[in-house]
Amino acid sequence: MKEAGSSAQCLILSAQWGAERASVSKLSTKHWALSTLAFIVLWFCTCNAAAFEVKNGNATVRVEGIEEAQWKELEGMLKDQLTLNGGGAVAEPLADDLAFFTRQFLIRGGWPEAEVKWKLEAGSLIALEVKAGPRLRVGEVVVKGTTAVPEEELRKFVLKPTLERPDADQKLPQWVEGDLKEGAGLVERRLRAEGFLNATALLLPAVDHDAEYRRAVTVEVVPGPRFVFGTATLSGAPESLAAEMQALMTEQSGTPFNEARVQQIEQRLRSMCAEHGWLNATTEARYTLSKGGGAVDVLFAVLPGERVRITRVVTHPGFSRGATRVLAARFKPLTGQIYEAESADFFFKQALDTGMFALLDSQVVPLDAARSEGELRITGEEAQPHTLGFEVGFDTFLGAQAGVTYKNTNFRNHGNTLAAELSYSMAGPIGFVSHTNPALLGTPWALSSRWALEQFNRFEYDRLGTTLSFDLVRRVSGPLSYGMFFSSSANSVSTKKLTKNDIGPSSYTLESLGMNVLLDQRDNPILPKKGWMLSGRMEQTLSMLGGNVSFMRSDLRGAWYQPLTRHLRFATCLELSSIMGADAKDIPIDSRVFNGGPNSVRSFAQRELGPVTPGGTPLGGTSSMFFSAELSYEIISNLEFAVFADVGSLGQGRNSSPFDYSTDLRQGIGAGLRYLLPFGPIRVDYGHNPDPRIGEGSGMLHVTVGFAF
Repeated sequence: MKEAGSSAQCLILSAQWGAERASVSKLSTKHWALSTLAFIVLWFCTCNAAAFEVKNGNATVRVEGIEEAQWKELEGMLKDQLTLNGGGAVAEPLADDLAFFTRQFLIRGGWPEAEVKWKLEAGSLIALEVKAGPRLRVGEVVVKGTTAVPEEELRKFVLKPTLERPDADQKLPQWVEGDLKEGAGLVERRLRAEGFLNATALLLPAVDHDAEYRRAVTVEVVPGPRFVFGTATLSGAPESLAAEMQALMTEQSGTPFNEARVQQIEQRLRSMCAEHGWLNATTEARYTLSKGGGAVDVLFAVLPGERVRITRVVTHPGFSRGATRVLAARFKPLTGQIYEAESADFFFKQALDTGMFALLDSQVVPLDAARSEGELRITGEEAQPHTLGFEVGFDTFLGAQAGVTYKNTNFRNHGNTLAAELSYSMAGPIGFVSHTNPALLGTPWALSSRWALEQFNRFEYDRLGTTLSFDLVRRVSGPLSYGMFFSSSANSVSTKKLTKNDIGPSSYTLESLGMNVLLDQRDNPILPKKGWMLSGRMEQTLSMLGGNVSFMRSDLRGAWYQPLTRHLRFATCLELSSIMGADAKDIPIDSRVFNGGPNSVRSFAQRELGPVTPGGTPLGGTSSMFFSAELSYEIISNLEFAVFADVGSLGQGRNSSPFDYSTDLRQGIGAGLRYLLPFGPIRVDYGHNPDPRIGEGSGMLHVTVGFAF
């Protein structure tokens, strides 16, 4: 395409204007201004007039008087006509044909009064001069002949192709007859989706347009007979899937029948087979349509074929050595097993959780003629291993916070993760370095080690501690994981206001060995809306490294989430914590059990349910109980309003079992807002204390990240 302006005409006009300047000076100011305005308009129109050209062989066609948007569609038609000319001579018949087709193109596009003149110029040039005239718009659209689908919905289908044009006027759509015919076709498809398989929609434009160049259109619908699913039966389905497949068949009875829905059901049946190892399953639907419509009985014949067993797992050669090691360990349990989509998806999520991969995909490739043995090929893309991040935030307990983090998810190309963080809050600085091996000795076990240094000076004491810990974890299935841990810490506590009984040991080492288990059936562990979870943790202190503190601690926690309506959700939680074998005064103050705060009874500040010194230091205890119920309503997308009721207690006696806790129950009722983000909600809660005691406030405001439970 070539665009040619008319700069020569602009130069001529400028010369003429310059020659007449002497006479202009004699005009009145009013006449001079009008003359200037007329010249500017004439100059703008002339200089912005454009011509478009298309060439084919020796022939060239130049079109003047159209817009660029019109030319984009017209150019292809002209090229086709020149091609049909076969490189013949440029003569009057060809020029006349091109003018005729151009005019028809414009009329169909919505310019009913378009005129096109042609002339032959030297050099095999055909010049087409277009006068498009006013553009025709769509007037009233009426759909007649059916009530099966609301008329307003069908009217939208008629206008859909027109309104989807890039230059479409949404209020006064332009008349493009081809688009309206396409819209009538969409009406037919919509009716067929309702079971009217023989439906037709005829476009009947008004004979002429009105004074405002609007042309009405009527779509005459002939729906024909309606077809619905009658009895849907199965044959050949695997015994283990027969009940699930038959339930799918039962759902279809009485619903609109159409071929697209039949194909969807066949696809679903094949997917159900593939999810359980029948990767080569085929299906066939058999039915007969009567002329008068009505119920259609369908037989879905399933040919499952051989069930596929994974004989080996192969990773793409483009993966790094560390990535290959991790993938081999993660997918090792699939080797020798019948392919199950749920199991494969579980191992995929485990691999993605390492942070090493931006994308993972798999394909089962048959290895024998019977297609009963397959090779699972893993492909994908590794993520950038090095990340450096900065964090800024605020918490009502720790105050303002800032930190810097570093992570390498493929340390020394072994597939291990090295992480480090240094952060500071109003409670003091914390720093740690951790190392995680996600495939210990090529097994599904993950081993993490962590060294941390922390200073805590939130209340009337200052604690300085350093901790070395090891965690061995295995995720058995999607919901079930368990692990063991060992930690050793050295701590010192200094204070000028608290007694020895208040703080417990002032200089101590603390070694502990324990285990934990998690059964998580929530739909999302970060933003749960449905499901339940149970967790347990048991910890025993040791004296093998000179530890001078001895006790056993247990933590039990359960939560349940249930949507009541599309926007309303109910959640409840119960938590019991207990320290056995020691009195509170013999336990370091930061190792005791606490209650109160954004994740427990919210009518109290963090840790402040229970005994507090006159200076405001929570002393904690040996047992706690927390129960909560919460209703949350989604106001707009990602923003929730919640009301809640909390109950909890804190005990200080020597406990003999994990279920020993005080019956001195404290309450909290309140409301809050949650703004949901991918990493968890930003949460603002206010909990009211309905029965404050001496020294207690009437409630507490909490600002934090994450759900309460």
